[in-house]
Amino acid sequence: MISVDPELEFLEAFPKDHNGLHIVYDLYTFDNLFRLLLKADLDHEDALFLIFAKCALSAVVFQERIHNRQYTSLMAQDAVPVEIAASKARLIHYMMTQAKRDG
Repeated sequence: MISVDPELEFLEAFPKDHNGLHIVYDLYTFDNLFRLLLKADLDHEDALFLIFAKCALSAVVFQERIHNRQYTSLMAQDAVPVEIAASKARLIHYMMTQAKRDG
């Protein structure tokens, strides 16, 4: 089992659903979160397992990044700063929530 150590505290900045899972419904959020996990010294397999354990995923994310194994090409050096990644994840979640509510 993967425990959350201090290097992974940045996960708390990402939005969560009502079950306490981090919301990863879009490819941009998945890519940034995955790269940040790699930057925190997890390998690709451990990063993927942590995402499975701690995140709510959309079908698009699952098919485009996980099923097609595109996550294997993501690299830690391409990670954006945590503050920017989390801020954009919250903004995307907010926009999706508003569109769902208004639609």
